[in-house]
Amino acid sequence: MARIRAVLFDMDDTLIDWSGAQGDITAIETRHLRNVYNYLTGQNHQLPPFPDFFEQFRTTMFAVWAEAKKEWTGVSFSGVLQTLFDCYGLNADQIDMEAVLQAYDWGVVPGVVPFDDTISVLAQLKNEGYKTGLITNSMQPIWMREIELSAFGLLDYLDTRLTSGDVGYMKPHPVIYRRALELLGVAPEAAVFVGDRPENDIAGANEVGLTSVLISPPHLNRDLNGVEPNFTISKLEELLPILAQLEGES
Repeated sequence: MARIRAVLFDMDDTLIDWSGAQGDITAIETRHLRNVYNYLTGQNHQLPPFPDFFEQFRTTMFAVWAEAKKEWTGVSFSGVLQTLFDCYGLNADQIDMEAVLQAYDWGVVPGVVPFDDTISVLAQLKNEGYKTGLITNSMQPIWMREIELSAFGLLDYLDTRLTSGDVGYMKPHPVIYRRALELLGVAPEAAVFVGDRPENDIAGANEVGLTSVLISPPHLNRDLNGVEPNFTISKLEELLPILAQLEGES
């Protein structure tokens, strides 16, 4: 068995805790999408009333995600927005998509924080010489999610960071895992993946040949649906003795 050289993590409900998020996803999306609406109307683009605009956004997003999950291709946030804009005949050449994404004004969601042991575990991994990475099934480009990582003090602990929106494939597709491993210069058998979703995080890690660790915090109760992780933990700090065990077996 190869020596473990790297640890890859999911982001949401693995490194950061969403159990205390203030407002549901619809309220969060409404707040940010209104910023986009205000930006576009401020640029003299003709749009319907905001409630209709938001409803079309939700319809578009659900349709795009449903199609993407057929082959586990990645959903691009800018692509979703462009599809939405096409519904209203907005000329793509007349829209600065980077400015639109900036106007969305993504940031830390109130009530969302790192788990209590996230920083201490990441710091210990770095001190012990492990390479680290993050793979998240997020349609947003990584620079948007890095706003959160930076605010939480996590950014410098992660050597590589990928979103499915950037890569073009989402977990459990093997491409996104292999891209992270390639960036770290580590073979699958020398890496561990930690995530909270059996059918995405764990199934994909198993297929690629990583050692899979399912994290199951108290506020989550996900069905395994036949997926078998190599290990199961309830807190990140429980990962450390697992790594010590794997090192002893190598």
